[in-house]
Amino acid sequence: MRIKAVSSLVGGEVLAEPILTEKNDILIPNGTRLKPDYVPLIESLGIESVMVEDPYENYESPNSIVDPAVFNKYVEKVRRLMESHIYHDGKSLKKFEIIANDIVHDINDMPYDVIVDIKERNSDLYEHTVMVTLLSVLVARKLKLDEKRKYNIAVGCLLHDIGLCFIVTRYKNRDFSNADPAEFFEYKKHTILGYSALDEESWIAPISMKMVLSHHENIACTGFPMKQKNKELECRIIQACDAFDSLISGMECKRICVQEAINQIKENDGGRYDNKIIKCLLSSVARYPVGTTVKTNAEEEGVVVSQTVDSENPIIMIFENENNGKLMLHNRLNLMLDKNISILQVI
Repeated sequence: MRIKAVSSLVGGEVLAEPILTEKNDILIPNGTRLKPDYVPLIESLGIESVMVEDPYENYESPNSIVDPAVFNKYVEKVRRLMESHIYHDGKSLKKFEIIANDIVHDINDMPYDVIVDIKERNSDLYEHTVMVTLLSVLVARKLKLDEKRKYNIAVGCLLHDIGLCFIVTRYKNRDFSNADPAEFFEYKKHTILGYSALDEESWIAPISMKMVLSHHENIACTGFPMKQKNKELECRIIQACDAFDSLISGMECKRICVQEAINQIKENDGGRYDNKIIKCLLSSVARYPVGTTVKTNAEEEGVVVSQTVDSENPIIMIFENENNGKLMLHNRLNLMLDKNISILQVI
């Protein structure tokens, strides 16, 4: 599945996820083939993008950061442990040690130069938690940190957003820049609430605790809760990885496409991020994930079918019209090797 701007819908697309109202009621269920006259209705509700099925997936070979089944297993483990702690008298979170170690082992087993496909998606708290953990440990490996530091980073990431469970303010796919001040204040409390919730978890290393408190701080001293500079490398890693995944999953901000998120992180507006960490992160993440439809400088249209070892130059297949008018894929191009062809835009 892939994200598609509502403005680019033409009808015929099949929804991969339901379209929801602001109150999370289902407006149009997943599996619906969109009719052209649905598009103005969706636009009138202020919905900017939807998730649709990918019709070319049989041609595609995505590089998942871990196997999707393993990822889903991690999500369910995190969900179960977190909810057990919150809703069952503060049950210990010590079993997160096992998940942290498993994630470190999974990342260590990856080929060093692999480019991972991470798509825009509607994410919940637990999916976002796992993805931030995987990305942060991946960056830590690129920085050649030792196993203990990678483990502590994994623990801090797995617990970094536990405070969101204690606030009532809506935070999914929301632009807080124009939020009511009282709601924004409530949202910003989640770092302190999360840190406090872990007070009796003596097994957690101090640096992992600091990550929970400081993942929204930055090196420009413009973050929260205390507007302090993130001095520790571990805190700067989670800050960048959390910001990137939040942008493409709609956690605590409005969801945008991968290309926009990469540009936003790379621009480093206000000097918020550590440039060394940005370089490690963005050199590992595909600018054009598998399934992205693109237009080249040769005025041809196609779809990304796999990655090379260059995060900005994937392998694409070009669309051609068959006699029956159906679009088929032909002519496989490796953009890392063919320097005359480049991606002009995403379509």
